[in-house]
Amino acid sequence: MANSNTNGDIASTTPGDGTGLDPRLENRNVLIYATLTSLLFLSAPTLYVGFVQAALCKRLLTSDTLANVPATAFLSMIWFPVVIAWLIPQARRLKATLSVAFGVMALMCAAVAVVLLSNPRPAVIIGALIAHAAVLGAANGVVLTLNWEAIGRGMSEKRRGKAFSLAFGVGASFAVVGSLGAQLLLDGSVLGWAAPSWLNVAYPNSYVILFLTSAMFMATAASLVRFYVIPLPKVDVQRQPFNVAILGGLQAIIRNRPLRYICLAYLLVYFGNMAQVNMSLFTKEAVGVPSESLVGYQLALRFSFKIVAGALLGWVLARTYPKIPLFVTIGLLITCVLWVLFVPGYWFLIAFGLNGAGELFGVYFVNYAVSCSPKSQVRRNLAFLFCISSLVSFAPVFYGWISDHWGLRASFWAALVVLLFTAALVQLALPKRPQPRPEDLTAADLAEKTAGV
Repeated sequence: MANSNTNGDIASTTPGDGTGLDPRLENRNVLIYATLTSLLFLSAPTLYVGFVQAALCKRLLTSDTLANVPATAFLSMIWFPVVIAWLIPQARRLKATLSVAFGVMALMCAAVAVVLLSNPRPAVIIGALIAHAAVLGAANGVVLTLNWEAIGRGMSEKRRGKAFSLAFGVGASFAVVGSLGAQLLLDGSVLGWAAPSWLNVAYPNSYVILFLTSAMFMATAASLVRFYVIPLPKVDVQRQPFNVAILGGLQAIIRNRPLRYICLAYLLVYFGNMAQVNMSLFTKEAVGVPSESLVGYQLALRFSFKIVAGALLGWVLARTYPKIPLFVTIGLLITCVLWVLFVPGYWFLIAFGLNGAGELFGVYFVNYAVSCSPKSQVRRNLAFLFCISSLVSFAPVFYGWISDHWGLRASFWAALVVLLFTAALVQLALPKRPQPRPEDLTAADLAEKTAGV
């Protein structure tokens, strides 16, 4: 029988459907994962660093390049999970570390709200946004890495499709709610309905409410993490010397062909997707109104399409194999860029929906990497995957620099080239059904395999 410890984790496991957990406990993990994702989606206007931060920067009369700096600061900290994976490798400390990361996100959102309430000079506000984005990038990387390890340990592969459908289908509907709320706060109207005077919130209080709401949701997420049920291995991973862990992790990825190429493909598709900030700035040229006037609608479309794509892609994964969703998400991003380039007027806004659906590459490329990794190495491999993708931090400023010198359209053509190359790489370099290599299994993995987990 599986015995639960005081933290709700399973201290010893019995043979089961890939995890050793009772199906009811696996379904509980599915629901917790979907709830945590829904809370992240509710906070999307501030946690998805880009649109809102760029709109606020443009209100403060910055250049396109400076409006992209918060997104760059966010992405530049993606290396941080590598340090956490080395410092805290044990499965038994997974939930505590995950809870702290959510708590840090809550504190940083609250800190920006406090700065805005003090109504300082624009330079101070921009500095606070950049600091918020950098710390958020570090904490968000830890959340992503440990949440994926929770999936790997607490759900069988066949239940991941169900989890993804709930989290990125139903869960994405919460992002629509949050986005329309942001639109109401920032513009005073939503979907043709003008808010009554008592609901009109002037700057900077509109942004203050956005950041404080995110802080509340992240604090709730920090408390929900304890409800995960995580099977603990009989032999836990121990911390290695830092240089051994770093070199060993890099060597493991370089020697493993599927891991090597999924890391490269993830970097490239992420780089191509980061033209999205310029999409928001392009609103003035395409529609004729400032981006701030439509940013809520842009976010609502972004997540409305994600609802449908999230539900369908989870279904596709459950019935095909991990490589198919990679092609679907890349195809959606390519279609998005072409739409921006060739569809004018308010129809241009559909591009934000296509972008939102294509952003699910962040789920299915990572899922592919998890499928390549033994359980004991999921945290380390994903930490390195996110670390490698930190090179994407140059992308927003790169696209901003292109648009400052050659116009916004030139930045979209650059993104299109990157995405087409990524599609070719996925087709030529990645197998349909990735599996951990036997030579990569550690003592912890072998002990779990012997136990039937």
